[in-house]
Amino acid sequence: MIDLSLHNIDQNSIGLLSDFDSYKKDLSKPRIKEIIWNNLEWLESIDESGIAREVILDNVYQTLLCKTVYLGFDAFDCDNCDNWIWLFRHCHSRFCSSCGIKLQKTLASKAETMCIDIKHRHMVFTIPEEYRELFRKDRESLNILFVASRNTLMKLFNNSLFNKVRRKKGIVKNPKDNYYLFRNYNGLNEFGEIATLHTFGRDLKWNPHIHALVPELIYNSKKNEIKRFNHFNYASLRHTWMYEVNRLLLERYPNDKIIKRLIDNSYKKRDHGFYVYAKVDERNKERNLKDVNGCVSYMMRYAGRPVMAESRITSYDSKTDSVSWWYEDHKTEKRIVVNETGKKLLGKMIIHIPDKHFRMIRYYGFYSNKSGALLDKINELLGKKFPYKHTTNKQTRKYLLKKKLESLKFRTHIADSYNRDILKCGCSGTFRYVYTCNPLEGKRNDRYYKQGCINEMRSLWLQRSNR
Repeated sequence: MIDLSLHNIDQNSIGLLSDFDSYKKDLSKPRIKEIIWNNLEWLESIDESGIAREVILDNVYQTLLCKTVYLGFDAFDCDNCDNWIWLFRHCHSRFCSSCGIKLQKTLASKAETMCIDIKHRHMVFTIPEEYRELFRKDRESLNILFVASRNTLMKLFNNSLFNKVRRKKGIVKNPKDNYYLFRNYNGLNEFGEIATLHTFGRDLKWNPHIHALVPELIYNSKKNEIKRFNHFNYASLRHTWMYEVNRLLLERYPNDKIIKRLIDNSYKKRDHGFYVYAKVDERNKERNLKDVNGCVSYMMRYAGRPVMAESRITSYDSKTDSVSWWYEDHKTEKRIVVNETGKKLLGKMIIHIPDKHFRMIRYYGFYSNKSGALLDKINELLGKKFPYKHTTNKQTRKYLLKKKLESLKFRTHIADSYNRDILKCGCSGTFRYVYTCNPLEGKRNDRYYKQGCINEMRSLWLQRSNR
């Protein structure tokens, strides 16, 4: 049975499966899938020509096949009557809005259980407009943004050590590893960072930037003590961020004259460095400092979900392929309505699909996976110094994460979303698992299989539309 203790659900209020089946969707509401179907031939043509990355068509196919029999299903029979149901498999694509919601909550759960009970600062590291196309052409270079943000914070929290080493040796790079600043260095002030990459703004343009959640606390390994840290030197942040991005770009492209010219111009024209947002919003201090969970949820939203929610699409005409959607401008806070073709909208959306196995979220400092013992030590010191703070250890964090993930399982997630138990039959019986159908099992390259499924769905759709 479903564990109702994990949810804010009254047992008597849970509906039956018949209620769930009678739930009607608004069929007149425009869907992204409809726009994809109408422009699928164009998407396939740019994939065949080599213009588009291979991952784009794979994610498009996955999205179209989501919750269909082609991806498989789990069969259930009622233990009280002859009723039965199939629960179809999801696609888990980065382009699917339905699957992205669960991924966002899963990622947020991991980050929330790891955060220490201290104020956190929400920071945004941006790059100039002339740099953006470079990171779009070479997707692997996006790793530079993560490392540069980490190095910038390392220098911020160890500024005195940085200046001391620079005066003595003239360099602050580890000869064995020039990529990371002060890696495996003794006597550091350890910090924590949860970083996520967002590649777009509200207008869907390509704009890669790093969102970072940083606790206002450092740990001194020499003295074995923790200390509050809430003075962020904004001028130093911006200059260090610019220097680290440029340094790592030069290491990646040592002989590229165009990039060297781009970097030289940045030092000449940008006296204040690259923009870094790290201030506390006086109008909303709670969100910036105390509400860690709310900030984590915002950061993870675009790390797991598509670039745009379907609710922002107001209309779509499949005959003319004209779509209308909106976004709110950051500066004016006014709603901007965009009217364009579905093909153009898809073109804006697909460039933000990440490459396969690319990690959109990174953990640094005492928040990294290998620093579990250090995080336990910091929590212990935090409890001694501030007894009213909530502290955890590895076992506690593991338990809390397991409890959060339990609530995100399919049955419990449906109960949370719709206040209904999907495995309750109309006769008051319970559906029991029978078997699983997985057509993708044993297939090494499922691209051809999915293409065949798409062609079959397309032919059935054309037959229905011609009636």
